[in-house]
Amino acid sequence: MEEKLTIYPVAALFNGREAHFNSQVVEKLEGLGYTTNFPQRDGFEFGNLSEALADYLNPDQIGPAVQNVIYFLDMGVFVPNSDVILANLDEPLDEGVVVELSYAKMMDKFTIGLRTDVRAPYGSLENNLKGMHFFPAYQCDEFISHYMPSKTPEEREQQMESLIEKIHQTIKEAEIIPKKELPDYVISNPNINSLLEGAELLFQGVPDIHSREGLKEIASRYLNYETELGELGPKIR
Repeated sequence: MEEKLTIYPVAALFNGREAHFNSQVVEKLEGLGYTTNFPQRDGFEFGNLSEALADYLNPDQIGPAVQNVIYFLDMGVFVPNSDVILANLDEPLDEGVVVELSYAKMMDKFTIGLRTDVRAPYGSLENNLKGMHFFPAYQCDEFISHYMPSKTPEEREQQMESLIEKIHQTIKEAEIIPKKELPDYVISNPNINSLLEGAELLFQGVPDIHSREGLKEIASRYLNYETELGELGPKIR
């Protein structure tokens, strides 16, 4: 039986418009047989996570804990455990998306940039990158531009189906072979190794990170490894 590829849809998810679009993309990709690491469903949202951790941490610990949990889950679990990174590069470019895309490239993942935006702050819609900044685009193995005016519900559905077909064909043509583990030369990179180390400290062996028991365990680990996790991040002055 052919092993399913896992896609990590990297995108901003901070409002209803973004969340709805992301959900539509994931629903249709999973309908084609892909599995996904979907942050809106499988990860954490800042506000909800803050509320959940408030039961276990002091107020001054919640902010740093939330940052660590989300950062190491996305960067140390979702990216390395995916075969394809699908990055939404619509305006305004999300800082987290750009960082995850860049690290995915360093981890030798197949990276796809997706752009539906007609804003062109760094050029023109007529150029090859449709007017977006070329630095993030150069982290992509493939770049998909897809115009989606969606004037009617029928047109919206047709354009979404067309977008998913572009993504599907791009992945098929790449002939990606799922990798069980990161290559040794990737793990030897100290920056990537620190991501994996932080993720292991917080999540390894936790069966359900969203359950009350799982959140309690993550909070306990944060308290136990607060110093170690702090050393993996920036030095705050």
